[in-house]
Amino acid sequence: MTMIKRDPSFELKQYLSSNWANDDAFLTAVFNSLSISFPKGEKFFMNSVRAFKDEVNTEMSEAIRMFCIQEATHTREHIKYNKLLCELKGYDFEELESIFARKLEKSYSDKVDNKMRLAITTAMEHITASMGASILKGNLVKSDNPVADMWKWHSLEEVEHKAVAYDVYKAVNGSDRIMKIVMRYALIDMIHANTRVAIKMLRHDKQFWKLSTFQSMFKFFFSKKGALRMNYADYKLFFDKDFNPQRHGNDLDLTPWKEKFSSNEPILGK
Repeated sequence: MTMIKRDPSFELKQYLSSNWANDDAFLTAVFNSLSISFPKGEKFFMNSVRAFKDEVNTEMSEAIRMFCIQEATHTREHIKYNKLLCELKGYDFEELESIFARKLEKSYSDKVDNKMRLAITTAMEHITASMGASILKGNLVKSDNPVADMWKWHSLEEVEHKAVAYDVYKAVNGSDRIMKIVMRYALIDMIHANTRVAIKMLRHDKQFWKLSTFQSMFKFFFSKKGALRMNYADYKLFFDKDFNPQRHGNDLDLTPWKEKFSSNEPILGK
């Protein structure tokens, strides 16, 4: 799938202090929590694929370069997002980010080699691409505002580069068995850390004990229309014998989203 460099900007201030995601406090906290995880997480992803840039062919090396360009832009925009979010809401950024950082620290130990780190990235890229496709299909975020648009831009690029880490992993003879074991742990770690941070945000905002928050939380985790069950089929595909992310999810037409984010003009609120 073709990857290009985009340089978007989003006017977030008017909306970021509100429940910008479907007017739903819990869903908003889930996405805001994910944003906190991205700067360190995406640095990890970039480093893990870059470690093999000299061991693959020229075409794949170029794919790695474009992958890193897109991920670096995500990092830049989420740093802005996180700084503004914490200023507007009064969150302690270092406290929240440390929850994700402690998870990542385990992956930087001497017991984890470059190929294992690439397996982690491959698993996480499948999760983010599946979630991104769900966002672009309108299944998760139905709001129309610059914060939602930022997530849709991010989702577009996650879908565009969904196969890069996988292709590199296969090219350097990574073990399928290890990759699938890693996926199970990666999903559990992601859900655990993200939920912890989201709950801290909700407690800070005095939104946690509201009935609407618990209803949204129940829907997210257990309802057929909730994020987890809605994306479970995509998650399971990762364990298929003939799984290939390049063939997965090609029913999604990216054309409208490529056109929407092609101009690099600031995306403003209405």
